[in-house]
Amino acid sequence: MSVRSRVLALSSVLLLTGCGHVPVSTMWALRNFDSLSVDPAHLRAAVRLPRAFQPRPGGVKVVATWGRKGVPESEKKIEIALQETSLSSEGPALAQEIRHGAYLQVYRVAPDDVPRLRALQAEIARAKAEKRADHGSLGVGADACRIDDLPDGPILMTTFLKMSDETGWLTVLKDIDLRTAVTKERSLEEIVPPCGKLPQRVERAG
Repeated sequence: MSVRSRVLALSSVLLLTGCGHVPVSTMWALRNFDSLSVDPAHLRAAVRLPRAFQPRPGGVKVVATWGRKGVPESEKKIEIALQETSLSSEGPALAQEIRHGAYLQVYRVAPDDVPRLRALQAEIARAKAEKRADHGSLGVGADACRIDDLPDGPILMTTFLKMSDETGWLTVLKDIDLRTAVTKERSLEEIVPPCGKLPQRVERAG
């Protein structure tokens, strides 16, 4: 897997994965990264959004995918919702990313989900070793909703990832404009709907 594809496997924000938004320093730090070797207990993700927006309930998640290319029936995907945790517990490095007029929220794998995610990592590695899969990765995804009217101008989202104390916090996708996700099929209203119209419970993959 190339450095670029490793980086994109780590974060999909409303289907936006433009390489131009991935800092070179992050690509360099992840040049030898294997998502299947990350200890889920140490994994952290953070999302910075304008104050009119927030991550959807259950919308920040680990996404595990594996299978054989060109064989649709072999493709598997499991999502595990992450749990919000405190910014203060992460020390000064991430706090430096606080911006005026924006929220910065931090997430971790819930303790009950750590063994489950480790089992998923082992299953993906086993499937690759047994040739039942030729690709497999863990990613972190974030979906947003809005708590106020849509503002004028760019709607910038930045995502951060911490895989261990050694790597520290990395900026994965920087200042993604959610307006660029608009297509003929999906309006901005659909991409970032009002939070009050969303289910309030967090769904976990079974």
